[in-house]
Amino acid sequence: MPHMQFLTMPFPGVRHWMCLAGQCLRRGVLALLTGCIALSPLAHAAVAPGAQGFGTGDPELGLIGELSGIAFNGLVAGDGQGWVYGKADTYTSCNNCAGRGGFALAENGGANTPSVAFFRAATPGDRFGVSGVRIYNPSPANTGMTVRGYRNGSVVQTVSLTLTRISPMLVAYDLGLTDVDQVSFTSSHDWFFAIDDLGIAPRPTVTGVSPVSGAGAGGTAVVITGSGFTAAGYPGGTAVRFGTTLATATVDSDTQITATAPAGTGTVDVTVTTAGGVSATGAASQFSYVASLLPQTISFANPGARNFGTAPTLTATATSGLPVSFSSSTTGVCTISSGGVLSFVATGNCTINANQAGNGSYDAAPQVTQTFTVNPVVPGAPTAVVATASDTQASVAFADPASNGGSSITGYTVTSSPGGIVGTGTASPILVSGLTNGQAYTFTVTATNAAGTGPASAASSPVVPRSAQSILFSNPGPLTFGTTNTLTATATSGLPVTFSSATPAVCAITAGGALSFLTAGTCIINADQAGNASFLPAAQAGRTFQVNPRLGLANTVPGMTGLANATLSGGGATCTLVGGDTRFMTPSGMPSGRTAPHGGFEFRAVGCVGSVTITIAYPEPLPAGVAFWKFGPASPGAASSWFAWSGATLSGDRRTVSYTITDNGVGDGDPAAGAVLDPFVPALGGAADAVSIPVDAPWALALMSAVIGWLGWRRASRAAPAA
Repeated sequence: MPHMQFLTMPFPGVRHWMCLAGQCLRRGVLALLTGCIALSPLAHAAVAPGAQGFGTGDPELGLIGELSGIAFNGLVAGDGQGWVYGKADTYTSCNNCAGRGGFALAENGGANTPSVAFFRAATPGDRFGVSGVRIYNPSPANTGMTVRGYRNGSVVQTVSLTLTRISPMLVAYDLGLTDVDQVSFTSSHDWFFAIDDLGIAPRPTVTGVSPVSGAGAGGTAVVITGSGFTAAGYPGGTAVRFGTTLATATVDSDTQITATAPAGTGTVDVTVTTAGGVSATGAASQFSYVASLLPQTISFANPGARNFGTAPTLTATATSGLPVSFSSSTTGVCTISSGGVLSFVATGNCTINANQAGNGSYDAAPQVTQTFTVNPVVPGAPTAVVATASDTQASVAFADPASNGGSSITGYTVTSSPGGIVGTGTASPILVSGLTNGQAYTFTVTATNAAGTGPASAASSPVVPRSAQSILFSNPGPLTFGTTNTLTATATSGLPVTFSSATPAVCAITAGGALSFLTAGTCIINADQAGNASFLPAAQAGRTFQVNPRLGLANTVPGMTGLANATLSGGGATCTLVGGDTRFMTPSGMPSGRTAPHGGFEFRAVGCVGSVTITIAYPEPLPAGVAFWKFGPASPGAASSWFAWSGATLSGDRRTVSYTITDNGVGDGDPAAGAVLDPFVPALGGAADAVSIPVDAPWALALMSAVIGWLGWRRASRAAPAA
């Protein structure tokens, strides 16, 4: 539903109430009449709202343009025009009222007599038109209204309205006032009325005409620029006159009119008339008629067929001697500068126009047009030729020619040197087959279009086709740390294969295939053959296999029959015994009085984390009174020496010894992280040393504890006195 606004209309001589949007605001102490006006939708085009600066000469009227801070500026009340009120017993004014000029209410001597509202231009002498108005007539006595248009203080137009009272609505009326600088509204009988929504048309202005002169016979097309050209209300629409002669004109926009100059002489003013009035005259709006001009013609010979890629210059002359300008009607085929230099875009028919616009003495020359054919030529040479050789063939890449000759390129030809072997195709790259491996070749490229084949490109750098080869390389499978292995691989070319390790922290290999291990883990070995003048490099062959840790050693020991077995545990998945540094041995430099009848054991382990445990199983029991000695640092960081070792455990049958060494801890003779070095000797001699002998059978330990406990209970019972 439409937005509704309400306003209480005051009567003279009393206090009044006003209400806006259904909420009433007290404006006095008495209320003679309270009513609301419902605003209907716009009847005419609105103009910009103006400030509602009503005077305060009558305290009852007050600042009608404002209620409790809500301005009647068209944003809240009315429809963009604000309100203008007539009142019989007061006089006030409104600057720029209704968005145009001033407003005044004339005193008329009392109630039941006509009242008058005046509107004037904001700038004295400015003209405007009024196409329509909306009027609220609260009094049945007001049956008519007289509207007068003034210009320079005189009445130039009068419109009589029969008022229609549709309380409480505003009613729209057509006025049709034109070219005025003041308007008055006079009620027929009563003292009060309200006016809203004046359809005001501004006075048009002319700021320029182009061209400023033309033939006296008329017919020159003239563009008129300015403003206010689309104002409604003038009889017959917007009118354009050259002097006093009405011209045929089309209103292009509010700021432009295109007119055809009528016949005339001398210099005349060009004016535009709308409902807002007649535009002012001045130097910018003048048009000059020129006496009959001399004719001229153009001589322009057809240049004949031309080849694409050329840039000929065309010439033409005018009988007036004035310069001739050129233009192209076929810009998809050819373009031309105003001075006549041709440029060809494609092949086909080219049409060129020659013109001479004339001047103050000569009329414009009739246009002369010539059409000719643009023929294709062979394309240019391809560029940036690069060849890549493979087995008995080469792939040749290149860039398109800078010019296609005006015709699409249909194909390319690549030619080898020596041999003249060719390859063809429609785009880069092109493969040339049938080459001899080991022979060096260069290549040139030509392009072909509808006109023929163009020149050859510069030759590529030489390349040599070579045979393909591959490598046969078997996976050796899992290997054990400390073993010695030599890998082999062959190339189908018969050329030697070289090896490299992709995991140098685990394994190393010589170019000839001799493999060595640094620790346990995953080993990756690559085999390569680089090729030669006859063979291309072979695709690399890689093999992955596991290097398993060495965890044990078996050998004889002095004084015993059979083999002793040493086993490594702990230290992580890559912890392994180093073969050359792990053995059963005869120790030297033992402390005085100590002997080693069954020798000793030393090991080196690498790739270890934390602690490792060595377990030695002897084929015969170690002698009673045996003590364990180690060579190494007796405390972390100390110098290595022989010292008694109490950390070993001997089994109950005296055949198995186990001990644990921590990396860089007591007894580790290798300061490198992850490496453990430890000589160990079971020795005799000197004072008896305590050796930890674990009980292998837990049930025997429990039985022994029970027997000892029973014997203690029995002894206590015998010592107890009798009851």
